[in-house]
Amino acid sequence: MDNKLENKFYRLFALKLSGEASAEELECLEAILGENPELRFLYDQLVIKKAEEKEVADLAEQAYAAHFAKLHVQKVFDDEKKMTFVPRPKGSNRKIARYATAAVILLIAGVLISMPREKQESRSLKSEMATTKKSKSTISLPDGTVVMLNANSRISYNEKFKGDTREVTLSGEAYFDVAHDAVHPFIVHTKTGDIKVLGTTFNVKAFDNGFFETALIHGKVAIYLKNHGEENFVLSPGQKFVAHGKEDKKDSIKIIPITVVKDSIVAETSWTSNQLAFANTPLVEIAEELERKFGVSIVFKSATAEQYRYSGVFDDGDLDQIFEILKLSKSFNYHRDKDSITIE
Repeated sequence: MDNKLENKFYRLFALKLSGEASAEELECLEAILGENPELRFLYDQLVIKKAEEKEVADLAEQAYAAHFAKLHVQKVFDDEKKMTFVPRPKGSNRKIARYATAAVILLIAGVLISMPREKQESRSLKSEMATTKKSKSTISLPDGTVVMLNANSRISYNEKFKGDTREVTLSGEAYFDVAHDAVHPFIVHTKTGDIKVLGTTFNVKAFDNGFFETALIHGKVAIYLKNHGEENFVLSPGQKFVAHGKEDKKDSIKIIPITVVKDSIVAETSWTSNQLAFANTPLVEIAEELERKFGVSIVFKSATAEQYRYSGVFDDGDLDQIFEILKLSKSFNYHRDKDSITIE
């Protein structure tokens, strides 16, 4: 791996733990993680929930010291006068030096960062993965469950999956292939509702605007909406549960068949194969999908164009090509200015 990229990762990671990373630096860190699976794995092992302020300070100092130590081992700096320190939380310089010395020894031994065993056991470890608007990631959970995280999405979970259940929290879209374990149910928490399974394959969309969708490929799931008490909705393979708008409006809830388009492609999971599939879908809904996928803003100046419907499968690599194909079927004009698109 490029040493410059790796050093940049350590610097941004240290800034994040110290709480002094800017929005641009956090976005840059997420982009690096999305494009480098080996750094994503390392990041997942190191991120610990900030439960207590003192422990947060210790973590930040250790991350900073580890970054300093790595640069020292790689002989990036020739002498102390040339050393440029990244911002760090206030604390004892003696403590930083002590951490740095230990980190150098561990690096030489081939260990990146080592935390005291008693502290590891006393903390409730938590991992979090987030993707940017233009990236996707795949993660394997401690129980063997595989999760594919779509663009602009976030998932968090307890690393050890201790307790009677295996629980994750999702914002955005993800595809789950859950390892079967009848004794420990798997639960996906979202803003709108929770999904409970034993072992199955399904896709979840849970966006901040209240849109919630679960498409079941294999197995069986039960869905519990936040404002519906103990009532649950059970899906069978090939079914999709959709809730629009506010969770307490029962007329916005429906269970329908999974949409299949030509060549037997399932529209709800086409993104996992780097494709976008639509079946009689309004252009306004397609636009929302394109915004999430490509990180653009799409504005309609034509109410008629919003309701144009399309069916088809597109490779998801070229936004302009997708728009040109859409134009061949229905007549509309569009103008693109970098990351802003206007449809007329």
